[in-house]
Amino acid sequence: MEKAVMKPFTSKTEPSSSTRLPKIVFEGSLIKRLLTLIMVSGLAIWGTGAVNANELSNGLLDATSVSSQNLPTPTDWVVDSSRAISGPFFDGASSEGFANFAAPGGQGLFFKPFSGTVDDGNVTTHLYQDNPGAPGRTYTLTGYAGAGAGYVGVDPGNVITKSQLAIEFLDAGNSVIGGSTNNLKASGLGAANGNSFGYAQYMVMAAAPALTVTVRARVSIIDAFSNPSGGDQAFVADAFELTSIAPPGSPVITNQPVHQTVSLGANVTFTVGVSNSQGVSYEWQLNGTNLVNGGNISGAGSQTLTITGVSVTNVGHYRVLVSNGTGMVPSAEAALAIGGISFYPTVTIFGKIGDTYRVDYATALSPTIWIPMSTNIVMSSPTLVVDSGSPNSKERFYRAVYLP
Repeated sequence: MEKAVMKPFTSKTEPSSSTRLPKIVFEGSLIKRLLTLIMVSGLAIWGTGAVNANELSNGLLDATSVSSQNLPTPTDWVVDSSRAISGPFFDGASSEGFANFAAPGGQGLFFKPFSGTVDDGNVTTHLYQDNPGAPGRTYTLTGYAGAGAGYVGVDPGNVITKSQLAIEFLDAGNSVIGGSTNNLKASGLGAANGNSFGYAQYMVMAAAPALTVTVRARVSIIDAFSNPSGGDQAFVADAFELTSIAPPGSPVITNQPVHQTVSLGANVTFTVGVSNSQGVSYEWQLNGTNLVNGGNISGAGSQTLTITGVSVTNVGHYRVLVSNGTGMVPSAEAALAIGGISFYPTVTIFGKIGDTYRVDYATALSPTIWIPMSTNIVMSSPTLVVDSGSPNSKERFYRAVYLP
């Protein structure tokens, strides 16, 4: 394991390096971006030499649901926890407000190293998300982590790294074929940084080898145990971002697919624009799964995807993987939701769990002047939004607008 060194946030780093970044203070509240995008006339260009937008879903970890653990954990992420002796464990991590760093009122993930016991063995807990990867792309993962004063980051012999930020590359058989790992304890993880849990930003970078199909963003505690000295043993993490750069000669996306909210049964098209389209192939995805032509789906391998007679099974996030002989570039995600205009004071939104929609109303359709009414996070689908301020159910018209 190479020794991590402190570097300025704007310094250039070679692939396969890992480091702790200095603490950055964001005035205001929300952390919208952790890395600077290359912008041209206000439009982010996806392609040669440009940095993609965050490729992680729910990177701030604020959307939560119950999945593999007894308590809620981040939606769209996998939490895998086990004890060395007794096996699978269901209380290895949980989403908690006190572990939040990025956005007021949000959530962070609370790992539980004290869950390791003599009878059941030490505990290992991974938080990870898999996304399509491509050989030759250089990936950078950043995230915030912190620890209480009693956290044991390494074993007594300093042999096992017990807190990690990692990028891993998987082949078609889901075998790990490369990547890079940041030993967070060696990079300075601790509780003496002047904020709650000593939160600081860490980074890891690696270039995808040949045969890469999937890139995994991961943060873990490995073989952790209860600190006999006691004290605050918490290990917490929040605000992750995975970005990548395609090799020179890769496709350049000039126009991204756009978010759409439509009525049930409507027809929808998603289109991507590419400047160097010679020899380019397209692969459309819904929520990270490749689409195939059939049913109400057509154009799954073309520049324009068409969905006829939209139903609730079509709701979600769409993107397209654009490839040529040099490399692959993923488009930005475009959300599809079912809503539309209603004459009634209840608006029904079929959306992806964790997405945010603004509901607007208008008092006439000609001319139509939309007035924001409420902002709503989809906690279940469908979500019902009631306009309690409507003086009469036929005096207002409504629409739902996706907020990325």
